[in-house]
Amino acid sequence: MNKRKIEYLIIATVIILLIYGGYCLMSHKYLEQKADITDSISVNYPAGSQYTVVGDTIEFKNPQDSFYNMNISKLNSTDNRITTLLNNYAAVNEGTIDYKNETCYLITLKFEENQGFKYHSLIIPYNSFNKDNLTFTKDTSVYLFEANNREFVVDTAFNSKVKT
Repeated sequence: MNKRKIEYLIIATVIILLIYGGYCLMSHKYLEQKADITDSISVNYPAGSQYTVVGDTIEFKNPQDSFYNMNISKLNSTDNRITTLLNNYAAVNEGTIDYKNETCYLITLKFEENQGFKYHSLIIPYNSFNKDNLTFTKDTSVYLFEANNREFVVDTAFNSKVKT
């Protein structure tokens, strides 16, 4: 065969593989399930994960991939873990404060703690929190999402439906 024909064949094969790869990436559907786990929270979670409810904490465990391991806890605003996370956020100033559905703040930060998770997102009702000085104006329930991947924590927290 002619060298030129072989080069064209290789280039055509590469282009076909790139188009097929792009199509697969664009059409991939993330397999997730939605469940009303408790009377106060509804969460979209990976289809391969199993969850258990232990007190006010929901533990998601995926036997194949620890990427999808996550805990969601319903805590009181006076809880020591909430205070520790907010103090760390104030001291390090590394994280974000976003609005969630104009009713809640979503505070996301990176902090290594004893639970084994690096990333934390807090859902705090808008009317009971002062974001300027990071203090609570009244006692309220706070939802704490914890995992080892920031995007996974933020996505799950944004897509969850909590009753505050």
